[in-house]
Amino acid sequence: PPAHSRNDWIGPPDKHSNLRPVIFYVPPEESPLERRLREARQEAQACDQRFWARHNRAFCQEKEEFIYSRLKAKGLEMRDETG
Repeated sequence: PPAHSRNDWIGPPDKHSNLRPVIFYVPPEESPLERRLREARQEAQACDQRFWARHNRAFCQEKEEFIYSRLKAKGLEMRDETG
């Protein structure tokens, strides 16, 4: 974000977690209470990022395994892009 910005900046969704990362604005004269709140928000964001990235990777892997097992049970195989 530009140096003169006085707002939080929100980025595009992360490809693993689908969460939008936030770059938090730090006021020049941030009080100790404001700092604790900002740090708590940053910690919660990092925790959410780790949880959803791990969850989404596991979901995609288990989904692929499920599809493969269902196809195998029907005597079929996976196809590639060419059919």
